[in-house]
Parts: sequence; C-alpha cells; structure tokens
Amino acid sequence: MTKDIEPIYKALLNEIISLKLKPGARLKEEEVSVKYGVSRTPIRDVFKRLEFNGLLEVYPQCGTFVTPIDLGMMSSLMYVRASTEFVTLLSLFKTITPGDIAQIRMLLENQKIALEKGFDSPEFPGEFFKADNEFHTELYKKAGKEDALKLLNESFPYYSRYRYLTFLRDKHEIEELYKRHSQIVDVLEEKNEAKLYEVCMEHNFSGLHGIKSVQERHPDYFVEGGKEKA
Repeated sequence: MTKDIEPIYKALLNEIISLKLKPGARLKEEEVSVKYGVSRTPIRDVFKRLEFNGLLEVYPQCGTFVTPIDLGMMSSLMYVRASTEFVTLLSLFKTITPGDIAQIRMLLENQKIALEKGFDSPEFPGEFFKADNEFHTELYKKAGKEDALKLLNESFPYYSRYRYLTFLRDKHEIEELYKRHSQIVDVLEEKNEAKLYEVCMEHNFSGLHGIKSVQERHPDYFVEGGKEKA
C-alpha cells in the first residue's frame, strides 16, 4: 500500500474500531473514493487490507460489509495478548522504580476520572479507551517493549475493536476493570511474581466473560464460531 493511502486506511480503521462504522455496515468503493478524493483503485486496496485484518468481508454480488465480532477468534487472540503482557510485566520486576510506579498510577488516575466524569456520556467509551491505551503503553514503554505492543496492535486491529466494545459494558464492570488495573500496579510495586500470572490472566479474559451485557443489547454485533447468532 502506498504511503499516501495510509491515512485513508487509518481513518477507516479508526471508524471501525470506534464503532462509528458498526458491524454489518456496508461500505461502497464509490462513496469512500468520493469522500477522500481518490480513485476507486486505491480504495479497493484499502478494503483488501481491512479484509485481511478481519474487519471487512466481501460478498460477491452483494457488497462489502464490516464484519461482526467473532468471540471464538477473540478467545484465541487473548491468549496471544495475555502471554505477551505477562512476559512484559515479568521483565519489569528487574527494572521498575518507585518513580515509575508513581507515573503509572498517575495514568491510572485518568481512568478513574473518566469514570467519575461521565460514564453515561456518549464520549465515555472513547475517553476510557484512550486512558486504557495510555496505561498499557506506558507499561510496555517502561519494559522497553514498545515495539511488541505496536506489533500486537498492528497485527491484530480486530482485537482493538473488541477492546473498544468492552467499554460499552455496565458501569460496575468497568469499575472492576479499573480495579484490575490497580492490581497490576500493586503486583509490580510488590514485585509479587507468584501473583502476576493470575492477575494477567484475569485481566485479559475478564472482558470476554463480562461481554454478555453488551451482547444482549447488541446481538447483531457478534458471531460465535464463525456463524452468525440466531
């Protein structure tokens, strides 16, 4: 993909991840090409890349649609993310300082502020998603593993959409997520290796277990095992 098309790819990717383009939405090459002022050929290339990443699906004679979220695929991707995060945090035990802990707790405070400021506002999922990204990015940065996180995000944008969707859960469940983030920092501060694995697994898989409330409100956003829900 040429460099000048990259902004279009990223713009559409962001719209899909942030659910501005919801699962099932139809995208038309002609409309998108007019929107960005380019020919249909580069838009076709962008669509192919999004299709490769599992975010678009082309149905011959029907059109191109944003894919629903496959919970079976999410479970597999979470194993990759959880394993990477565990190894990253484990490496931090050797280098993390009290100053690092203080900086991470400041970022954690942004999540609390987002919760207290307006859980019911339409902007909340985006604000919490941003605060969550900043928190995890700083953990990888402190470990010197920014490239690992970048690789995960670029290789699995499908997972980023799922993460955004989890912020549509009930307030109590988001508060529990904040508490699990706090537990991660506590474990790092205590350098408690015995508890690290348990905390990492619980943190990464709690979203999958708690997604039921979102699934009940938006059943058309999901499929299971590659098959649409009835």
